[in-house]
Amino acid sequence: MHAHAVFVALALILAPLAANAADLVVWWEKGYYDQEDEAVREIVAAFEQETGKQVDLVFQQQNELPQKISAALDAGHPPDFVFGLWIVENVGEWAFDDRLMDLSDAVGHFSDVFDSDALEREVLLNGKTGQKALYALPMANSVNHLHVWKNLLESAGFTLADIPREWEAFWSFWCDQVQPAVRQATGRDDIYGVGLAMSARAADTYIEFFQFLAAQKAEYVSPDGRLVIDDPEVRRRLIKVIDSYTAIYSKGCTPPDAVTWFDNGNNKAFLAQAVVMTANVSLSIPNALKSERPDDYYKNVATIQWPLGSSGEPFPIYSEISPGVVFKGAATSAKEFVRFLVAEGWLMHYLDFSGERFLPTIPKLLEQPFWLDPSDPHRMAAVMQLSSRPLAHNYAAASGDWRHQLVDQERVWAKAVQRVASEGVSPEQAVDEAIARIKQILSD
Repeated sequence: MHAHAVFVALALILAPLAANAADLVVWWEKGYYDQEDEAVREIVAAFEQETGKQVDLVFQQQNELPQKISAALDAGHPPDFVFGLWIVENVGEWAFDDRLMDLSDAVGHFSDVFDSDALEREVLLNGKTGQKALYALPMANSVNHLHVWKNLLESAGFTLADIPREWEAFWSFWCDQVQPAVRQATGRDDIYGVGLAMSARAADTYIEFFQFLAAQKAEYVSPDGRLVIDDPEVRRRLIKVIDSYTAIYSKGCTPPDAVTWFDNGNNKAFLAQAVVMTANVSLSIPNALKSERPDDYYKNVATIQWPLGSSGEPFPIYSEISPGVVFKGAATSAKEFVRFLVAEGWLMHYLDFSGERFLPTIPKLLEQPFWLDPSDPHRMAAVMQLSSRPLAHNYAAASGDWRHQLVDQERVWAKAVQRVASEGVSPEQAVDEAIARIKQILSD
């Protein structure tokens, strides 16, 4: 019975690959908004009309896409082209295992239009050839933002101008000043100053941990790819990072159920006005308000800039580059599709309809009136942050060691956070356990 169930599940996964004997099989992460998916359908229809090729387009749920690709690879029948945010944790391994096609010739001279840092992240090491190449197309950028309920802040007697720029004062402001004041003003004791994930299962936990890490200069892989995790000073800073991050939970400044949140936990808490401020990769939180609650989108919620780091200087902002990949053995039209996306402006078309949860990886696009519209309180703020702050370097890309992505997949630092927050483990113990596990992963 168990074997039969596995067979049926695998058949369901692979069924789209054989459908209609298509010339090209495309798996695309299902969008958050209907207009995203419609834009993809328009892209595919235009490609079919121009080339005469038949495309089998399959939308996959974001959290299911990596597992479905793994199953398809194991069965020897991967799709030709895939786009998705969550596969960012797998691309380095696929490149190393010689599973991906080099896209350099498909992108060609259009590589010049992409942000150089975004493009460099997709130049990955092939373990078979020992060479690096462009194994993914940097299609979209998800950048870490801060969102604030202005109306709650004002009810507490503060304005956006009162928010401190210094790192420690910034967090103290929300916990020690805003939270008690907003509770008194509203008569509610279920409003929290900050919404930060503390659970091991939420990607938000390790994302925001790495943001704290960058702000406090605790990077354990240098920009030139050296592993410096054994440096005593790095260890000291990592302990300080996890201590300051989990202190927000221990002092009751984030909801108690933050230790059990999934990835949308902070989204739900913010939209319900259970937290005054939260951090989130992408603009999906304000965009959830745009059509149904326009007053909240335009008047009551603000997207603000990150404060300065602990040294008093701007720090790199965490971001994820959403890649598009072509698997080895793909139909010849797969690279043709990549070139179609880039050369004929269809990638730009998709980003125009992605609800701004993605920012372009093409700098010229950010200069368009759409992105610099001062009447939009979130889109322009996101662009200004992206334009004024460096992006945090990617450990796997900088070091050429894809196994750093396994650290993310295993949620090593998110587990450390939860251990401190909910199990009472000391920051020192949690950091030492995480360091030991990371060294083990990188040596296997």
